Amino acid sequence: MKALYICDDKEEWNHIRNLFASHFPKVELICVLDGNDAIEYLSYEGPFALILIEASIKTDSPTELTKRILEVSGERPVIFLGAKAYIQDRVAEELYLKSEINDIVIRPIEIPKFKEAIKKAIDWASHEEFEQSIEEIDREELLPMKLRNFYLFDSLPYDVYLELTQTKFIKIISANKRYSHSDINAYAKKNVKFLYLQKNEYLKFLEDGIEKLLIIFDSPKLSAKKIIANQIRSVLIIHQYVQTVGVSENLIKLCDKVISITRDVTLEYKKFRNILPLFPKAHSDLAEQAVMTMYLSETILTALGWASETSRKKLGLASLLYDSMLTNDDLSKIRSLEDPQLQMFTVSEQEEFKDHPLKAASMAQYFQGYPDTDFIIAQHHERPKGDGFPHKLTNNKLTAHSCAFILSNNFVTRLVSDGKDPGVLLNIFREMKSIYNQGNFKEPLSALQRSIV
Repeated sequence: MKALYICDDKEEWNHIRNLFASHFPKVELICVLDGNDAIEYLSYEGPFALILIEASIKTDSPTELTKRILEVSGERPVIFLGAKAYIQDRVAEELYLKSEINDIVIRPIEIPKFKEAIKKAIDWASHEEFEQSIEEIDREELLPMKLRNFYLFDSLPYDVYLELTQTKFIKIISANKRYSHSDINAYAKKNVKFLYLQKNEYLKFLEDGIEKLLIIFDSPKLSAKKIIANQIRSVLIIHQYVQTVGVSENLIKLCDKVISITRDVTLEYKKFRNILPLFPKAHSDLAEQAVMTMYLSETILTALGWASETSRKKLGLASLLYDSMLTNDDLSKIRSLEDPQLQMFTVSEQEEFKDHPLKAASMAQYFQGYPDTDFIIAQHHERPKGDGFPHKLTNNKLTAHSCAFILSNNFVTRLVSDGKDPGVLLNIFREMKSIYNQGNFKEPLSALQRSIV
């Protein structure tokens, strides 16, 4: 269990650390100087069971800081420390007089009062978050949802579960209670990839996610970085929706938004090389790869002089759907049916990889106004000499749009394997040139080079 202490006097850090070491040795105390540091720690180092704020802190208003903290962390006990005058002048009374979980500790600190306040906070946190009961649930009643989808919300109208065994699950998010993104981040650090929802609530989660993203994309003056972050979130929702539900009117609207806004970012940054630093440093999952492929395709189209709305929609939808039928992100690293790494996966996953181009292509047929996208998706694992799959097409049987998309997809797969380092762009290009510098690939290959230098 962790506690966060916000105080701009480092001498007080040692005093409070000593009190915790003596009376609450199982609680890890993290000390920070100001509100910005506190928000950073809450976002990436949580979850924290309780927060302590020094009322005399000069860098922040304790009242406003508390509001900021609770927006990030969800409901948590907050304890204000300080001389009586500081607490009366700087802390809103409703934060401690009308709160069942917040408290004050007047300086000079009286040990019994300090222990009482901390124990009350710990008891609340233990009851609310750290002692959830383990339930035996038939896994047929649940469906997995990718962990990253939960960054879209800070509360949900239904319970969310973490898998412990094939039949045992623990409730980690309670219906209608705020949760913090630091909680989700803590599970990500433990390599948790999925949380679980009851089947009857799964579709509601996806529909709510689509509605929220549509609202976000209608917001004025989104920065390029925020646009890309929300495009990645959109792909997470899109993939899970087409896998489990299919295609709906609202899903098509979301795809339209994700694709059309790509042009705005490309006009601002011109080349893929300039867009790449806007992507997150971590993850590199299917959703990120889809969005990177979409931007690389757009910059190739621009370099070719083909940046029409029709071309953008073709390669944009292909980018969103091409790996949508893969349930294991690691399968995206496999480039061919002959790749020896494919044998490391289960038999069902190997079949999934073999079938995914045609399954994803079938989904594209439900989208009106996206001509030939199903063919482009079906062909994304084809190679110039006819040694790809599923149809073993040679370069003279592939359209220029298919060639451009195959190059984008292969380039991004290699880039992700190399850690998204801009320094490797030309090395990847040289490696690909030795394979693709022929037939209908030549012109898109030249455009690819212009988009990365």
